[in-house]
Amino acid sequence: MNKKVLIFILTLLFSTFNVFAALPNDPMDPIANGKNANTGPLSGALIVTRNLEEIRRAYVEALGLTLEGPLTFDPATHEAQRKLWQMPADLNWEVYTLTRSAVADAARILVIIPNRDTPVIRRSYEREETGPYALGFPMQDVDAVDARVIALGFKRTLPTVNRYPLQLRDGTAYPITEASYEMSDNNRLVILSRGNGLPQNGTLDAATGLGGPAYSSLIVEDAAIMELFFTEVLDYERRTSREWTIFKPRFKYLTLHAKGARTGNLGLVEYALEDRKNSTGIAPRPPNRGLGGWSFEVKRLDWTLRRAHAKKITIISMPLKINDPRFGLVRMATVLAPNGLLVELYER
Repeated sequence: MNKKVLIFILTLLFSTFNVFAALPNDPMDPIANGKNANTGPLSGALIVTRNLEEIRRAYVEALGLTLEGPLTFDPATHEAQRKLWQMPADLNWEVYTLTRSAVADAARILVIIPNRDTPVIRRSYEREETGPYALGFPMQDVDAVDARVIALGFKRTLPTVNRYPLQLRDGTAYPITEASYEMSDNNRLVILSRGNGLPQNGTLDAATGLGGPAYSSLIVEDAAIMELFFTEVLDYERRTSREWTIFKPRFKYLTLHAKGARTGNLGLVEYALEDRKNSTGIAPRPPNRGLGGWSFEVKRLDWTLRRAHAKKITIISMPLKINDPRFGLVRMATVLAPNGLLVELYER
């Protein structure tokens, strides 16, 4: 064998070994160094609803978030929102924020309340239906929070709190305790705890044991195309790709994280074609009701948009300067993920 070819093969094998050897045992831990990452973890979400009372009960009374609003905006900010979200000219809306001030890296929710009924993104709570799925909250004690949620009149999507095992990369099992609840507009709210002393999948308020929002998930038709968007345009990394068999029907589940981050992760769920339930066809973005958008801070907004354009990603709005109630004075643009979800990108 040619000496140069042999050296190349040995170098490739050594590099491959190092890549796998470097994978952390806990799939929640970062793979790549995040020092030069362009995009941060999930920092915001948009919920469009007409049911503010339910928002208050679920997110404030049950989960301990702070609700502020309706917020007042000058005409320029209002029109910037209209452009970024592509709101119809004949529609107006109120805006509220949901935040957890004790947890600096908790995602910040913008609640948009249109002044008339708009289409609903999902038709059901069924797990197999394509479309935006849920916002997730890490909790120290899921059972205690569950009791409070149920007492406030919410219904679980399963009869009881769900308990199941997952594995670290070395095969060590650890328990998951999870519960999800039915919200207006066929949204889901999920609370979750990891056992065996593992850190939670998001920062908790040390005083209350409550955390999040820390992650969000979508049911998608093509997880690979979505992954390419987040890894090649937004610089994310895939931490896990699992075939889940503990639920019926089984499904593929990918988790994507910002490089270096332990929170703010994204979940992509893909069912086999024969098990999939089609979406409504209602676009997953404002003014349609439901989980209608994700928000991410980027270091280089113009560069990110050039990458998006090169990958033929739809750009809804080029950068506008806006005083956003969650992020302050920023330059913000909006694009569509391959499944049509609105994605806000902002630069401080």
